[in-house]
Amino acid sequence: MKSPNKHLIALINYAVLVPLVHFIPQWLSPYLPVNEFVQVLIIVAIIVPIVSYVVMPITMKILK
Repeated sequence: MKSPNKHLIALINYAVLVPLVHFIPQWLSPYLPVNEFVQVLIIVAIIVPIVSYVVMPITMKILK
C-alpha cells in the first residue's frame, strides 16, 4: 500500500493542533495550578494523546 503524502499529514496535524492549542488552555485554565510550567505540561499531556490516538488513526484510515 502507498502511504499518504507527508505534506498532507503535516497539514492535517496543523489543522487539528491549532484549535486544540487555542481552546484547551482556555477551557482548563480555571482548573489548573498557577505555575505556568505545570499548566503547559498538563495541556500538552492532553493534546498529544488526542492527536496521536484519536485524530491520526482516523485520518490514516480515511486516506488509505
